[in-house]
Amino acid sequence: MDQPRIVALNHVGVSVADLDRARAFWVGGLGALEHGGWSWPVGTAPADESLATPGTAADVALLRTDTAFLELFAFSAPRPEPRSDRAPGVAGLAWGVPDVAAARARGIAAGGRPDPSAPAGLRCPDGTPVRLVAAPEGPTGLVGVTVRVPDPAAHVVRDVPGPVAHEVVGGADAPPARPVDLGVNHVCLDVAGIAAVRADLDGVRWHHDVTESSGGIAAVCYGTTADGVLVELLESRSPEAFLSRCRLARPGPA
Repeated sequence: MDQPRIVALNHVGVSVADLDRARAFWVGGLGALEHGGWSWPVGTAPADESLATPGTAADVALLRTDTAFLELFAFSAPRPEPRSDRAPGVAGLAWGVPDVAAARARGIAAGGRPDPSAPAGLRCPDGTPVRLVAAPEGPTGLVGVTVRVPDPAAHVVRDVPGPVAHEVVGGADAPPARPVDLGVNHVCLDVAGIAAVRADLDGVRWHHDVTESSGGIAAVCYGTTADGVLVELLESRSPEAFLSRCRLARPGPA
């Protein structure tokens, strides 16, 4: 049996105002691939429990890139609001592309907007900074995540193996956003030995017990760190699991 550990970043979740507009940007503009989707209505207790937010409803699109997935949530309830750039959580993404200038032009044409603070980057339609990284030989897609917290040394999830670079920085001085608010709302980590990994993460307020899904081929748990970052742990126990790393083009560690 594998030693309990964090394996890699599996995906980030992004709350979006319009699912079609978000797809146009991430798929048409930046080259992510469709990987399915689902939805839930108000009154779906497991979704509310996972997000620690009552009365949620959303349509979801799952996308994949070479090394990680991207989960787009269009919440119809509660109503999303803009997310502060200074709130704890994901402050920006790095995205590998064969040609930075061409990808930036496509992204802006597909609904993104220039980011004055990053000449090689842009912002997605829902406000998240996306830094474009030249990767002529791959991997392409999501290659980096920057998490902003009040004190990086105190953040419980600092060491996440690649292939997606995971950087924790300081500067968060605003209250935590709600999971429904626009922008990246959570980080999902692939793990081996989910119960043991969960027990080792001190100071996380877990929203529910570990939940087995799909007949036991996967297990999941959501929680909020002491500094306000929504984290999901995911253990895929079979290649048949929907978010298994083997479904990525360049899955990295297993």
